[in-house]
This record gives sequence, structure tokens and C-alpha cells, in this order.
Amino acid sequence: MAVKSSLRYLMLSLLLTFMFVLHAREKKDNNNASLTYFIQKEKSFGSDTIALREFLTPLRQRVLKGDANKQTAVYYALMGRGTSRKIGQINTISSTYFEKANDLAIKFDDEALALWVQIELAKYFYQFNLLEQSLPYFMTASFKIDDIPYVDQINPDESYRSLGFFFSTIGEYKEAINCLKEAAFLAPDLSEMKASILDNLAMYHLEDKDTSVAMAYLNDAKELALKIDAKARLARVNGMLAMVSLGRGELDSALHFVDQDVKLSEESGDKANRQHAEIIKAKVLMGKGDMQSAEVLLEHLKKDLKGNLTKTDFLLDVEELRLKIAEHKGDPDMELAIRRSLGQLKDSSIYGESAVVIQRARVLAAKERYLNEASIINLKVQQSRFARNMYLLVLALGIGIVIISYIDFRRKMFARHHRYEKKVLAYRLEKTLLDQKLEQAHRTLADHLRFLTDRNKQIESLQREIARINKSALAEIEEKNGKLKQLLQSHILT
Repeated sequence: MAVKSSLRYLMLSLLLTFMFVLHAREKKDNNNASLTYFIQKEKSFGSDTIALREFLTPLRQRVLKGDANKQTAVYYALMGRGTSRKIGQINTISSTYFEKANDLAIKFDDEALALWVQIELAKYFYQFNLLEQSLPYFMTASFKIDDIPYVDQINPDESYRSLGFFFSTIGEYKEAINCLKEAAFLAPDLSEMKASILDNLAMYHLEDKDTSVAMAYLNDAKELALKIDAKARLARVNGMLAMVSLGRGELDSALHFVDQDVKLSEESGDKANRQHAEIIKAKVLMGKGDMQSAEVLLEHLKKDLKGNLTKTDFLLDVEELRLKIAEHKGDPDMELAIRRSLGQLKDSSIYGESAVVIQRARVLAAKERYLNEASIINLKVQQSRFARNMYLLVLALGIGIVIISYIDFRRKMFARHHRYEKKVLAYRLEKTLLDQKLEQAHRTLADHLRFLTDRNKQIESLQREIARINKSALAEIEEKNGKLKQLLQSHILT
């Protein structure tokens, strides 16, 4: 009966513990879901920071259920986002907002909050192409993100996607693919985010020369984009399919896909993607030998891109294609003019392919410095931990030696007491026997004389024993107790 009662109590305790953990997990999920709602809706306010501030009032006033400090930190970070979007460059207002969010995360030692703020800070620099400034935040986040459970993180799908985009920018495609796989697992099934993750996975696999896997992701991305009617995403997928077909020499297929890309880009109002699609189309037309159509398209693109400094990389592609057409036509004047234009574009210290290469090299160098510094810090932490452990080990050994020595001392003292008591008991027994003999000795003088003789012998023996004990380790006990001396006195008095 007692065993059954114990089992019932154990099962009930486990059930209550499980329910408590489940309730805490659901509560955390709900709190993070509330924050995620504000994070996702923030993008829809564009550059209207007044409306954004009004929308974020519940976070600013900390009226939501859950951690009030976390709400404040998210409010600051989202205001940093909104103001940076409005101003369009790195600025003190946005930087101050992000710093406040980061300070709160550090102050309250919230790892999940700190992770999200780190990624938001990294994205703040990344969106303005300041890769070196964003690198420390992205790298710190990449080291921590896998150690924090998904359920504890804020907006984990977006965090993994941002890390994937960053690693792809610096040419670390394997790292980018790993991050985007995590993002794809976490993203809602029928969402624009999932579609963007799939098509970027395809692009990174293409960069990594893994065409078969890239095509599988492209097909999944295309199917999802059709389901959710995401025309801009579908346009990009068709553009990549066109590039794959062009690489395989399947020009008719490539032309079909790129025409779909141009059409869908125009319908969705994505001008940048349309321009990129038209560059691909010019390559396809040139591959088919239709130089005239390609030249017309490139002339139109040049006019469209002229004066737009943010699209200088597109303009470089256009001029290089036009140079090939000039060489094909054998037009030296056109070729000379294009070469001058290309020279001016490539000499730019801000834009152009060479600038991208230089920036990537600088970021990779900064990454190596960061990793080296992180290794040094980690080594110092390990050395400090080793020194502390050695100190604790030596202390424990010292305490152990003291305890063992004390136990051994007590054991020896007990053994000495035991030997002493045995001797006392033996002499007491001998005295008892002699006392019995004394009673008999009263009967005859001879017996009395023999008794005196035996008594004297014992006195002498006892005196010798006392003298020997006084020279041995038992001297302290005899000095303290004096039991043998008491026996000697007893004999003498008798």
C-alpha cells in the first residue's frame, strides 16, 4: 500500500510539473506573439514615423501582458527602424533608439531580447551597405542564436533569414544556406517570407554550383508564389529560371522565363526587378544572335538607369553588353565611347564591381579579426576557468588531507585508550585474585608470607610498568587518569 501511494504521489507531481512548464511555455509564446505582431506591422508605416509612434503606444506604455522591459526595448528598436527608413541614412536619432534598446537588453540580461536587438542593429548598418559596421553584430548573433530555443526567441524566422542574407553578401554561401534552412523551417507555410527564403536558397545553391538542388528550391518557390499570388516573388523566380536555362544553353526556355519575369515585374510595380530582367533578356537575345533587338533594349535600359547612382551595377552590366555588341558590329567609335563610360563607372570609389570586391575583402578581413579576437577572449576565459578549477582542486585536496589526518589522529588516540584500559582491567583482575588469596592467607602465617611476597612482586611489576609507560606514548593518558598509580597506592596501603 505504501509503494502504491508513493507512486501515485510521484505521478501527480510529474503531471503538475508538466502542466506548469506547459503553461509557462504557452504564456511565453503568447507574449512573443504579441511582440511579433508589432514587429511585422511596423514595416507597413513606411516613412510615417508619427503614425508609427501612435501604433506603438501599447509598447511605449508597457500595457501588454508579459515583460515590460522587453516591450520598451522592442519599442525603441522599432522606432529606430522607422526613423532610419524615413531619413534614408545612418543618423543620430535612429542610432540613439537602437542604443537604448541594446542597453535595456544588456541591463536586464535577457539573451533572447539581446539576440533580436543585435540583429536589428546589424540590419540597420547592413541596409546602408555598411557591412563592416554590421559584421560584429551579425557574428555575435550567429554564435548565440543556436543556443537559444526557438520558443524563447523574438521573430526567429526573420533573424535566421537576416543572417543568411548577410553571409551570402560576403560570399559565405554554406553559412547562408544553413541559416536559410532554419528560417524556412520556422517561417509560416503560406507566406511571402517562406517564398523569399526558398528562392534565395535556390540562388545560393546556384552560387555554390549545386544546380539540381537549386532547381528543386526554385520549383518549390514558384509553386508557393502561385498559391499566395505573390507576383513580385514569382517574377524573381522566373528570372532565376531564365538564368539557369541560359547557362544550359536552352535559349527558347530562357526567353520564355525572362518574358514572364518582365511582365510580372511590371504588374507588381517592381522597377528594379524589371530592369534586372531586361538585362537577362538582352543576354538571351544576344545568345540567339538577335543583336539589333538586344541593342534597342540596352539603349532603353541605359536611359532608364542614367542618373540613378544606386543602380550603377546595373549600368555596368548594360555597358559591358553594349561593348560586346559594338565589337560584334565592328563599330570603333561606339566601342571607344562605351569603353570611356565603363572606365568612369569602374573608377568610382563608391559604386561599381571593383568597389563591391574591395568592400567584400574588407569585410572578410574584419570577420577574421573578429574571429581572432573572439578566440583570444575565449582562450582567456578558459585559462581563467582552468586557474579557478585548479585553485578549487588544491583547496579540496588540502581540506581532504586535513580531514584524513584528523581521522587518523583520532583512530590512534582511540587505540591508545583501548590498550590503556585493557592494562588497567588486567591489573584490577589480578588485584581481585590477590585479595581472595589474602583472605586465605589469614589462616596461616605461611600463606600470609607468600601473599606478602606476591604483593611485593606485583608492586615491583606495577612500578616497572608505570616507569615504562611514562617513557611511552601512553604517558599523557597515565598522567591524566593516574589509574595505575592509584592501583600502586592501593597495594602499598593494603
